[in-house]
Amino acid sequence: MARHPRAGKAGRAARSQNALRLTGGDWRGRRLDFPLLPGLRPTLSQGRERLFNWLQFDLAGRRVLDAFAGSGVLGLEALSRRAAEVVFLEQERQAAAAIREHLQRLDAMARGQVYCVDALGWLQQAGQPFDVVFLDPPFSADLFQHSLQALAASRAVAPGTLVYLETPRTFTPTLRPGWHMHREARSGSLFQRLLRVERTESGD
Repeated sequence: MARHPRAGKAGRAARSQNALRLTGGDWRGRRLDFPLLPGLRPTLSQGRERLFNWLQFDLAGRRVLDAFAGSGVLGLEALSRRAAEVVFLEQERQAAAAIREHLQRLDAMARGQVYCVDALGWLQQAGQPFDVVFLDPPFSADLFQHSLQALAASRAVAPGTLVYLETPRTFTPTLRPGWHMHREARSGSLFQRLLRVERTESGD
């Protein structure tokens, strides 16, 4: 069936909007397709390269939590860079299914777990701490401070845990006692921050 030229261009534009490529590690250059869903806003390549430059010596063999995973690109980048395990939390079923499909295609199901759950509720039941946590809630939900509080009150963090927080430039976090700013940078309309947990609320 013949296509209208404009329809063809629109189709190519749509495909470009829901596809990303991994920027480094074993799977560098691999394309990831993800569903176009409201609020799904993957971290773009420049921001990911900065983040993983910050983390380059803190990923191999580590446990990683990708809360509010969305496209899953941050957790998949971590696996590409030899993270031992990544737990993905994503309550949107289509997005969670797409992450599972990526893990299957990359032969990484043994190192990735995907839970289709509300991240804040899951944190209340977390059993073991992670070495690195990606915290990138939907901008429209305004959950930034609430997410930090829920994470700090959970067992998902321990002394030494690194927490990546991505927010609009207008947001300034209130850090929990024992949490310190490790790295920060502006990227367009975003603010990228890497926090280090030195002490948890339990006093550990």
